[in-house]
Amino acid sequence: MTPKTKSLLLTIAVNVCRLLLAVTFIFSGFVKANDPLGTVYKLGDYAHALAWFTLPYTFLLGFAVLLALFEFTLGVYILFGMNRKTTSRITFVFMTLMTLLTLYIAIANPVSDCGCFGDVLILSNGATLAKNIVLLAAAVLTCRYYRLQKDFLGSSMKWFIAFLSLCSIISYTVYCIVWQPAFDFRPYKVGTNLRESVMNSEAQKFDVKIIYEKDGKTLELTAADDDPDSTWTYVETRRVPIETASIATADFYVTDLEEEDITEDILSTDGYMFLLIIPNLTRADEGCVDKVNEVYDYAQEHGVGFYCLTASSSPRAQAYWSDHTGAEYGYCLAEERMLKTVVRGHPGLVLLRDGVILKKWSNYYLPDEEELKQLMAKN
Repeated sequence: MTPKTKSLLLTIAVNVCRLLLAVTFIFSGFVKANDPLGTVYKLGDYAHALAWFTLPYTFLLGFAVLLALFEFTLGVYILFGMNRKTTSRITFVFMTLMTLLTLYIAIANPVSDCGCFGDVLILSNGATLAKNIVLLAAAVLTCRYYRLQKDFLGSSMKWFIAFLSLCSIISYTVYCIVWQPAFDFRPYKVGTNLRESVMNSEAQKFDVKIIYEKDGKTLELTAADDDPDSTWTYVETRRVPIETASIATADFYVTDLEEEDITEDILSTDGYMFLLIIPNLTRADEGCVDKVNEVYDYAQEHGVGFYCLTASSSPRAQAYWSDHTGAEYGYCLAEERMLKTVVRGHPGLVLLRDGVILKKWSNYYLPDEEELKQLMAKN
């Protein structure tokens, strides 16, 4: 093989690796921008699993936004060959850190999936490690031979594209925080027939896990086990499907305060119904309570069902929310992860009609009475 041929093949290899890295980072950054709160929940899982502490929500949200901006912008820089030397080095360092992190995760298995691509593409920890090893190898090659990356645009055009990309991804991220993810890949997207999918899965087999916590340690018991001593704090009860043909919404399970299953009562109701979703009553946004109470009053006046679903089983937490918001509604219990999946918002609001998800709102833009009238008039 002649030196010229070797040089050509090396140039092709470098630019193929460059394209692979660019597409991966742009896709990963866009997915995180599309669902910033999903990234927040995954970061919270990492913090709890790796260090046994809870980080403030505002910190996690800020970090999730910055991570989306960083990955998307880095992908754009790689794609258009901007600051090739510096960009290649940053990519190499970032992929080295990510590969080491995913190596630990693959060994220790502290979380079930990495969350790299949100709900769009769920990878096992082993698959994530393999993916990062490939990307690290690509980063090594592009860093070593950064001069071989082809330059497609002039300097002025590059900076215009960089500025436009940054402004676009920031705007898109803010939009998806305030409203809901523009592209919803969760099993509870608008149009999902919960009645059909959940009630058809009633014959499934479930493994019931009861979770307790003490001094940063987690204790997982089955329904047949005896309760631990009083030094352990009850966290939640999980129903894990063992056999299911349609697992997507199988975890939608709601009980009353006496832990009696009321899932069918909720989903079998004809007509409209509001589900107010508040995963944690002591950490929810109290700035939107006037709108929440307005929705509740509207439901009462028009005979529309209204349920408040929360993972806060403590009477103290329920009393806290009632006292601070003037809430006149009662509470139903559900698993926290499921509630966070149904709607992005704390609180969030879901409107059902005949068991079908018709509309979802976050705490940033809950509907007023006039909007509800117009929505129901159209549907």
